[in-house]
Amino acid sequence: MRMWPLGLAVCVGCAAPVGMTMRSMIPVLEEMEAAVSETDDLEIVRRGLPSGMLLVEGLVRREPRNARVRLLAAKLYSGYALAFTEHDDPWAKSLYEKARDHGLAGLRYGSTLRAGTFAQAENAVLRLGKGDVPLLFWTAQAWASVIQMGLDDPRNQADLARVESMMERVLVLDEQFYYGGAHLFKGVLLGAKPPPAGGDPAAGIAAMERAFEISGGHSLLPLYFQASLQAAIPGMEDDARRTIRRILGDQGSHPCELNLTNAIAAFKAKSLLQMLQEEEE
Repeated sequence: MRMWPLGLAVCVGCAAPVGMTMRSMIPVLEEMEAAVSETDDLEIVRRGLPSGMLLVEGLVRREPRNARVRLLAAKLYSGYALAFTEHDDPWAKSLYEKARDHGLAGLRYGSTLRAGTFAQAENAVLRLGKGDVPLLFWTAQAWASVIQMGLDDPRNQADLARVESMMERVLVLDEQFYYGGAHLFKGVLLGAKPPPAGGDPAAGIAAMERAFEISGGHSLLPLYFQASLQAAIPGMEDDARRTIRRILGDQGSHPCELNLTNAIAAFKAKSLLQMLQEEEE
């Protein structure tokens, strides 16, 4: 059933110019992405989303300069990697790299952000405005995930300052974007860095709590990352368990566009709880 946009494209293509047909698919795929966000059935998404990713890749070939298409691609690849791959999975790194590359291709000054000097990249970031926030956020999020999975690569370490600059710009332009996602990003980064490099777990947890607050208590993802950080800090295992119970015991009424995000948070929280229980035995 989820393959109908492809069939529609073939049929309409018989009677309309290809460029017009492909462009008309962009709103359809944007609606598909919205529908995916509103489902809490992870198995349907796991099986069905790769088809949507391939459709978007086809659109990219036809509309390589279209920022809407690049944004769709960045979000789909990044979201799939977060939901259905593990941190040490080489495929996850490949998905995040695709998300990063699509984001940079869609962003104004993307080539400067990637290949310019750090000073040039910072200048480019400061020239970006509120309309650039969605691509800026999803690009930085994917790029940071690539870096985190390859910290032994000096090039990745050097890129981290660029990514931090990009996400700081998101905070300045719209801290509310994606339910405070830039605060969550900052919290994860502060928790992942060693103290000599600027890491601060307490500040990281505070940033995650700020993201949860901005979401109005609706997004459970900040709680999952908070529990993950707590579980990694000796002596905070009980705090991690309490945070996990908040996720798994949640009975709140949340915006439907957070259904998938919250299902992912609950799924990962269960896995984290199981790991903590195994460590106890």
